[in-house]
Amino acid sequence: MAWVLMTEAAKKVMRQRLLVLPMILCVAVAACQSSPNLADVSRERELNPNHSTALENNNRPLIKIAMLHLELRYADLEHNALLLEQGIKQAAAQGAEWIMTPELALTGYRFDLQIGTEWITVGPDQYVQRIQQLADELKVVIFLSHLERAGNQSNSNGNAQSNHAVDTASSSIYNTLFVIDAQGDIIARHHKINTIPVSEDWSTPGAVPALITVDDYSVGLLICADAWPSQHAEYLQAHGAEILVSSASWAPGLYGPEDTWEKRSLETQLPLFVNNRTGIERLFDLCQSSSVVVN
Repeated sequence: MAWVLMTEAAKKVMRQRLLVLPMILCVAVAACQSSPNLADVSRERELNPNHSTALENNNRPLIKIAMLHLELRYADLEHNALLLEQGIKQAAAQGAEWIMTPELALTGYRFDLQIGTEWITVGPDQYVQRIQQLADELKVVIFLSHLERAGNQSNSNGNAQSNHAVDTASSSIYNTLFVIDAQGDIIARHHKINTIPVSEDWSTPGAVPALITVDDYSVGLLICADAWPSQHAEYLQAHGAEILVSSASWAPGLYGPEDTWEKRSLETQLPLFVNNRTGIERLFDLCQSSSVVVN
């Protein structure tokens, strides 16, 4: 069983709209057989804020998770890569061990209208490799949402992608959540399943949600609208997930998330971390979007 431990300051931030650039929210997650004493955990953090300690009734450590709630620049990969690197470094300096990013954190959502899809390579591309190197340097786990073309993919930090020619007219492109470990290796990929008609016509849907063990926790992966139907979260819970994490680019209002994330957490009895974003992209207004921790 996993519990999310939030200080009053963190709770106050979560009640507000996250509009600051970059916004970094750090909370802790712990494995417990019963509800932990938050006062004891908070006191332990005060005495040694940069050290992850195990609760007395479990050998697994507390994990400090940061979510980067960012204002991304539409179809500007270099700008967004620098922004991500800045946020990751700030989060690591605050003691974060897992760092999450919004959906399509390097390209923005409707990048295809500006720069098309011909440039997309077999993953990991140069931008993912930069984040891999940073994960290795800072010794943090990063949940990075980006895209990739199907092919002979590599996982290791710094490995060059396949030199084989790829037919860009027929090869599949995926909206991918990469899990990069503290050695800079890609240890899991989740391909978004519930792709959106028209706006995500470039993306091939994934088959089933991915499940990965990270620091002894079983983590279920989702991307944005994957949380809309109940079956993907239920699948992960049935296969042993203890925590659900999701990147998102989901504006409120018409077709907004409403209480989707709360429902999935209630149904599965699992904590759910959702890393959303802010800003205005063309006519897509995410300024009132919230990143969410549901416990």
